[in-house]
Amino acid sequence: MNASSLFRVEFGRLMRNRLAWLAAALTALAPIAGYSFYHPTFGDSMGALYLANPMLTGGMAGTLLFALLILAALDQPARSGTAALIETIIPPVKMHAIRLLAVLSLAVLTSLAVGILYLPYTMWKLNIVFSFSDYWLAVLLFLLSGPVMGTLAAAMAIQITGRLDVSVLALLAAVIFSRSRWCSQYFLAHWNIPLVSTLSDAFGSAVVWRTAFYSRLVWLCLLGGGWLLSLLCVRQYGKGAAGSLIHRIKRPVLPIFSILLLLLGAVLWNRQPFIDHCPEDWISMETADRFHEHLTTESTSLSVTIDSFLMGTLSGEASWQIRNNSGSPQELYFNLNSGYRVRSITANGEPLPFEDLKNDYIASRELRCTLPADEEISLVITYGGMPRIWNAQERELSGNYISSRGIYLASHHLAPTVAGCAPVEDEDTPVTLTITLPAAMTPVSTGSPKQLSDNRDGTVSWVITDQGTERIQLFAGDYVYKELATGSGMPIQFYYSKKYQSRLENGALELMEQAIAYCTSHYGPRSFTEDKPFKIVQLTAFQFGGFANRSISGMGETYFSDENLGNPDKGPASAEVLAHEIIHQWWGLGATLYDPEDEDWNDEGITVYTTYRLMREIMGEDYARENYTDKWKAVMEDQHASFYQRHPEYLDRLPKRYSNEILASESSANWYDGNALMIYRAAEKAGPQKIDEIWSELYTRQASGSSDMITLKDFLDACGLKKGEVERE
Repeated sequence: MNASSLFRVEFGRLMRNRLAWLAAALTALAPIAGYSFYHPTFGDSMGALYLANPMLTGGMAGTLLFALLILAALDQPARSGTAALIETIIPPVKMHAIRLLAVLSLAVLTSLAVGILYLPYTMWKLNIVFSFSDYWLAVLLFLLSGPVMGTLAAAMAIQITGRLDVSVLALLAAVIFSRSRWCSQYFLAHWNIPLVSTLSDAFGSAVVWRTAFYSRLVWLCLLGGGWLLSLLCVRQYGKGAAGSLIHRIKRPVLPIFSILLLLLGAVLWNRQPFIDHCPEDWISMETADRFHEHLTTESTSLSVTIDSFLMGTLSGEASWQIRNNSGSPQELYFNLNSGYRVRSITANGEPLPFEDLKNDYIASRELRCTLPADEEISLVITYGGMPRIWNAQERELSGNYISSRGIYLASHHLAPTVAGCAPVEDEDTPVTLTITLPAAMTPVSTGSPKQLSDNRDGTVSWVITDQGTERIQLFAGDYVYKELATGSGMPIQFYYSKKYQSRLENGALELMEQAIAYCTSHYGPRSFTEDKPFKIVQLTAFQFGGFANRSISGMGETYFSDENLGNPDKGPASAEVLAHEIIHQWWGLGATLYDPEDEDWNDEGITVYTTYRLMREIMGEDYARENYTDKWKAVMEDQHASFYQRHPEYLDRLPKRYSNEILASESSANWYDGNALMIYRAAEKAGPQKIDEIWSELYTRQASGSSDMITLKDFLDACGLKKGEVERE
């Protein structure tokens, strides 16, 4: 009987097996658990809640169910006592391969049926943010991945061990390990279903699709190669695993092909292009001071081209006019994303040799070249590649990205930066960026974008100008622009995705305007002008939280979703984040809190406290107490009850990655909750109105240049208090 006929017979037998129908039915029902209590992702976008979680749950269930199905199918001849009879008719290796193919075919049909079954509900829940391409990619990479990988792993286990019980235990151990804390940190360690932190509703989830596809390819190579190798151990002629292996290894085709697959998987694992290689003890690393007193940047010009939206790659040319006042050759260090490679460097038209230091640090690395002794140097660097993610953020898959629906590139992730070695001359030093984008994308930047030309091929060329720094931040997406009314005369530009226009009618815009008005009236206006307006930009879901930098505030897209804005239980974790990030334009950018004698004193405390005061005015005392002051106290109580807080000597016994997480969590509690609690207690002693006057005076003093920073002592002295009178505990 040829292979196709044998497959039809075996697949027909499988379809008459009640166990096969049970496995398919339970896999189809499993996504329901993903809607309710099992959430593999930790994002709260609509795509994460109603697409990723259900499909990943189905994939996890399918791993176990189809693994048990293949184990039952391969063990059936031994259980029924017909193994010797079947062996005389069909070679065992051929029979095992056909049965594996039959089970994998059922897995494909089951996944297709599940995709069709859940399609209407997913379309209804995601509504305007639904995407057919994202949906079927999730079915393929999240759902189907589980049954395929589980089937291969289980078949490999029973072919090696020859025992059903041992194979079941090995499979359970592998699944449990895949959900462990260690595996959760690395996208390649997820062998049965991929690592998914969240999905973006508006700006594309290219980073998930790329890493998921890549990790599936790696594990198909590893498990496929392992399965082919395990075929050599299938028992025949009464021999054991070793005897069967020795008998079959005389024919080298199968072992050679399996070893090639295993080697390919190992190479792909080692050469993955998505995550950098920053040392785990990065928090204790000391970065070298590259400042060079003889070098000055007079202007910067950047030209960037997106090579592939599918792969997320770019190429560019960065040009600087640099003055060398030393009269002798000087070393120049520059930084760029560790996923980029420099192709050439020229100075005044002459090629320069360069060295890649390969010192990965927070998704960047340094390169070094030697500039000539010329006083005026035109330095040009050509480069290209895919931006990598800092490995400490691998679990979140958060970083700079390029996709067909959104772009975020900043600083050395956009182009090489030399400011650390050759600083800019003054605040008026110009920098320009030229970039071509799809016509559907609108750029938003720290600088001023201006359309250069419509290329009539579906793309538009833009030029972005800025001053004082080469650290341009670039966002691009299907942005809608709105001018916010604040009543202060200060220009406020708000950029958000078209998909969220209806969701912003639920009070979000009003809250943003109220935050700006509150800070302006209590602390003083920011110095934004028509030429340099205040911009608020919506971020992808992978930029968790928000940020404030120069004239831009950013916040994640999930804060605008109806799940967040319409959920009263979330309180400050939803729309109030908008206010928090906008308030950073005053505290963090307008004025800076820093104390060399107290490393936890920073801008977050006053920003959180101001958000509390704003929400108390809007929502009332009970709401503010429940969602702010009570939370601060609870967080600090939990922090001081922590085992490692009481016994810090045990931190040194933990792996660096875990001890760094504990220290970061402790610092975060002190920054946000502890500092806000100190200011709140000072306000209880001095009175809220007096505290407002104090902060207004401190803000005005620094904004006018009278002081470099606001220390904890400055604040306590202004309140007439001593440090022991208000503590973070």
